[in-house]
Amino acid sequence: MRITQHLGKISWSLSDKALYVGYGLVQLLQIKALPPDVYGVFAILVALNTWIMIVSDGSALQGIIQFGVDPSERKRVNTLALLIHITIVGFATLLVYVLQLPLASLFNEQRFTIVATMLPLYCLLTLPRMFCLKIIYRDMRMRDLFAIDAIWFGVRSAMTVWALSNNALNTVEDIILIDFVGMGATSIAAMVFTRQELTFGLKGVISLGKYLRYGVPLAIATALNSTPRQLDVLVIAAYFGVGVVGVYNPAKNLYRFFEQAFDAVVTLLYPAAVRMYAQNRTSDLQVLVTKAISVTLIPTVIAMVVLELGGSSLIVPLLGEKYAAAVGHFNILTIAAIGMPFGLMSSVIAAMGHSTTVVRFSAVGLVAGMGTLFLVSELGMNNLVGLGVVVNTIVVGLLCTAYVRKSIHFPLRALTRAFTDLRSVVARKKG
Repeated sequence: MRITQHLGKISWSLSDKALYVGYGLVQLLQIKALPPDVYGVFAILVALNTWIMIVSDGSALQGIIQFGVDPSERKRVNTLALLIHITIVGFATLLVYVLQLPLASLFNEQRFTIVATMLPLYCLLTLPRMFCLKIIYRDMRMRDLFAIDAIWFGVRSAMTVWALSNNALNTVEDIILIDFVGMGATSIAAMVFTRQELTFGLKGVISLGKYLRYGVPLAIATALNSTPRQLDVLVIAAYFGVGVVGVYNPAKNLYRFFEQAFDAVVTLLYPAAVRMYAQNRTSDLQVLVTKAISVTLIPTVIAMVVLELGGSSLIVPLLGEKYAAAVGHFNILTIAAIGMPFGLMSSVIAAMGHSTTVVRFSAVGLVAGMGTLFLVSELGMNNLVGLGVVVNTIVVGLLCTAYVRKSIHFPLRALTRAFTDLRSVVARKKG
């Protein structure tokens, strides 16, 4: 696969992730305006919504790409995906709502009832966006993705600026309103951009059983894999209170700059890997995966070193002294970035159709990551809670890379491909 053939899509994908970076700066303004305990409650709401959508994405929506490659199957695939999507999201939100009082008691935080009450509406607003984006990813329409996300971030940014200028960002309800309006706007935009592809019917040969045999293991894998990243705030809240969550979550938001960069790679890597594997283009797949790892590993290491050597201290002037402890959390979380290039291989394994393998590796990562989180929490070391994410990311990344290497037999030296390519480019320019 020649990167030059996909420069347009790569450019739009990177531009989209730049929107996430830009809105991350807006989030810093939101965080600075709110007390840590208020932001902690909001962080729990966002984490639950995100986790539910991640699980539904794996079980219901990933099949839009996997089985929607054949145009004749798309109506049936869309129907199956939507029904499963609604079922999973509805059940999960209902469960949280029913258990709101026991959960509020567990966290010793009565404001959890706000989370449980708002979660169904939040998920309802998010549901169309998630469904339509899978169609966008399937067809690799990165320009449309950029436009949809620009509306999402633009609406929330405008509302944040207005709220701050009018001293109207003080309570958890204030920041929830901003997120709700933004999510509603982006869902409407996503439906407009995909209106011609939103076709439904039962014509096709993909059975519900086949769809679920692919999706359910992947859903379990995504649930296991995302739990240390999303639901760690629930463990932290139970042990240390929402105030600590409010300080830890800004560090996670900054760390997500790394995650967004790698998400951009996955949006290109997964569909390409699906096609190459289906066409038995093993040599091309070898080049693809080794380039993906080597090209992302180098800048990741450089960024991590810069941050660990003092770059992360900028958090204090950005957020204020009340969030000074976020620096330590961020320094720990950045260590996890080393495992991210190798974690890309989970999407390659999914492209091979070996979703049960991803489940096994994700289960090991969950035990390692959450075990670490519970250990440091039991020891009362709230400054080390980020180690759960670090351990999970590195363990899963190494397991996935070892499996892909065994499956398509690429040599370890191929992981230095980026250096070789760079030398070749320099040599051609000199020549």
